[in-house]
Amino acid sequence: MSSSTGPTYRDAPLATKILAPLLRARQFPALPASPRSGKWYRIAPPGAVSANGDVYHGSVRIGSENKLIIMFHGGGVSWNEYMAAHPASMYRKPTKPNFYASESDLIADLVTTHGVGSRRNDNPFRDWSMISISYSSGDFHTGTADFPYTDASGEQQILHHHGYSNYRAVMSTAIEAIGAQPEQIVVTGFSAGGFGAALLTDDVMTQFPNCSDVTCCVDGGFMLYDGWRDAASTVWGAPSDIVERLHSENITLDALTALHRDHPHSARVLFISSTRDHALAEYWPFVAEGVMRADRASGDAFQRDLAVMCRQLQAAIPDTGIFIYDTPVPANLKDARAADLTQHCIISSRQADKVRVEGKTPLGWLWDAVNGHPATIGLSLLDDAPAKSRP
Repeated sequence: MSSSTGPTYRDAPLATKILAPLLRARQFPALPASPRSGKWYRIAPPGAVSANGDVYHGSVRIGSENKLIIMFHGGGVSWNEYMAAHPASMYRKPTKPNFYASESDLIADLVTTHGVGSRRNDNPFRDWSMISISYSSGDFHTGTADFPYTDASGEQQILHHHGYSNYRAVMSTAIEAIGAQPEQIVVTGFSAGGFGAALLTDDVMTQFPNCSDVTCCVDGGFMLYDGWRDAASTVWGAPSDIVERLHSENITLDALTALHRDHPHSARVLFISSTRDHALAEYWPFVAEGVMRADRASGDAFQRDLAVMCRQLQAAIPDTGIFIYDTPVPANLKDARAADLTQHCIISSRQADKVRVEGKTPLGWLWDAVNGHPATIGLSLLDDAPAKSRP
């Protein structure tokens, strides 16, 4: 039984062979003893590994303001042996289905510099410090366990669900560089990182005990599955205080409700989603039938359940901020477009300051909320949510 070896070009698609040198040239340098303000650096903690055993890294940027953003990256999820045996990797020819990124070395640094992490003059967060937690562990950044599985060729492998261990190791080094006394903190994340933000904001707060102005912003982190607690406990090896918050099929609602309960005056809650998220919608038939499928029916199911989620969130946390948008998927995703499916995640994308709903961009809405004015935007886009139950 073994982990896979490091990345190799032997089985890599042609696109990776062409792009890899360009992407490597744009990677951040290692964190030096005397880092410069405004510059990104890599942090590769000793012993930190991705799902496939490759070296793991996060990154940090020291800002000129004593304020901090923590960004959890996305990249899928695995909660059983079947999913573990179907990873996504830039070093292998793409197959379907695939459930989680097994490494993030090539693209994590590129993603970090968009949206809320941009240095553009019109980004109000541009001068904040930022810690970027890349993701390649299939556990919503909460794992500490090694999960054995049999791969497609019949070989015994290990999926390193080390998301929590990796995050804490990056945080330890980053805090030494930026300091432990920020005036404000925004904990956010996209896709799997959105779930991570919901699950780990409380944990982040323990590392900055003197900060009483914290915002948790979940982007594209909504999925219904009745096995979350078991997955967190027995597959991922998540810390017990995380596991104990999980009691329903809605892991995000469970986590955010617990966060609000434990920090009613120091942590504000924000939630972002598109109406018919094409990347999340395909999990609705997978949970019900075991088949990944993004089509009109799964989009309808997602939209209906998202409308319910928003109502539940408002009932549990009356002053929560919600941003719903309906940006279509890119034109090259023809089947998803035909099914009226929508974009997956926005706060870390180039669209964060461009898409407008009710006159607000996601970045502007986040800025308002951080400054004490959380708002609900775009909820009417869910008014026509189908009544049909999810497949």
